[in-house]
Amino acid sequence: MDQQDYQYQQYMLQLQQQQQQQEQQQRLQQQQQKAEAMPSSREFTVVALGRSGEGKSTLLNSILGKEMFLTKASVSEVTTKVNQATNHFLNIPTNPVMHCIDTPSFNGQLHDPVRVKELGELLTKVAAGVDAFLFVVKCTRYRYDSTFESTLQTLQRLLTPAFWPKLIIVFTHATPEILPANPEFRLSLMAWAREIQEGFKLPKPPLTVFAMDYVRFPYPSGGAQEFWNTLMTLDANTEPYCHKPFLESFGNGIAVDGYVQRIKGYLAVYEPAFFEEQAEGQYRENEQKKKKENMFGFFRKKSSKTPAAGMIGSTPSTPPSRTASAATTTTSRSKSAGAWSP
Repeated sequence: MDQQDYQYQQYMLQLQQQQQQQEQQQRLQQQQQKAEAMPSSREFTVVALGRSGEGKSTLLNSILGKEMFLTKASVSEVTTKVNQATNHFLNIPTNPVMHCIDTPSFNGQLHDPVRVKELGELLTKVAAGVDAFLFVVKCTRYRYDSTFESTLQTLQRLLTPAFWPKLIIVFTHATPEILPANPEFRLSLMAWAREIQEGFKLPKPPLTVFAMDYVRFPYPSGGAQEFWNTLMTLDANTEPYCHKPFLESFGNGIAVDGYVQRIKGYLAVYEPAFFEEQAEGQYRENEQKKKKENMFGFFRKKSSKTPAAGMIGSTPSTPPSRTASAATTTTSRSKSAGAWSP
C-alpha cells in the first residue's frame, strides 16, 4: 500500500465519522423537537414491576434521563425497597414530569416481614393513581413460562384485576447485539401478550414496548418514542388506576399492615408454596421460642434452689454436725441446772 492509498483511506474514515456525528446530532434534534411538542403540564406516574434482575431500575433511569435508581451487575437482588424518583421525561425541562416507582420482587417473598412492609409502602404509593404498570422482562426470555405467570398472578391479587388495562410489557436490553433486527425474534416475544390474554382471560392483550440500554434509549429506535406513544395510548383509552379496596380499607379504619395481612391470607389459599413457607416459618419460630423458654426455665430452677448450707441471709450458720452437738451439750447443762424451757 503506497502513501496515497493510505491517506485516502484515512480521509474516507474521517469523513464517515463526521457523517455519523452529524446524523446523531440530527436524531437528537428531532427527538428534542418531538419532546417539545409534548404537553408539559401533565404529570405521569409509572411503576416498574417484575422479577429481580430484569432491568427495572435501568429502564426507569432511561425514562428519567438520569441515573436516579441504583443499578449494578449483580447475582443478588439490587432493589430491596420501594423507591421513588421524579424528573422530566428524558431529563428535558420542557417534557412532562414523570414520577417513577421502582419495586423489588414480591413473588414468593411475602413470608419476609421486611418485604411485607415494602408491600404496604407500594400499596400506599399506587392507591391514589397510576398511569402505567411496566412489567419488565429481559428480551432474552424467549418463553413465557410458569414463573412469569406466577409473578403476574401475585401482582393481580395484590393490585386487583384493575391493573390489567394499565399494563405495558417492556422488553429490556433490546439492543442490536442481543436482539437481532429479524422480525421473527420480536414476534416470538410479542406472543407473550397473547398468552397472557388467554391465561388470564383478558378482553385485550397488554401492549408491548422494546427498550435498548440507558445510553441508546433516547434514540429514534431506542425505545423512548415507542414508550411514549404507548403511554399516550393508555392515557387516551383507559381510566387512571385506583386501588379502591385499599382506599376503602383506609376509610373503614384498617391500617396498612392489616390490609397486607388480609392479602397474605388470601394468597395462602391459592398459593400452596406460599402457605408451606408460612407454616414452616411459623414452626421454626415456635421451636426457637420453646428452646428459649426451656433455657430460661433451667436457669430459674437453678436459681430457686435452697442456698448453700452455712449461708442463711448474711450471717454464717454453724454446720449441721456442730449444731447438733452444741444442742446436746446445752440440753444436758439445762437439765442438770433444772432450768429447761421448751
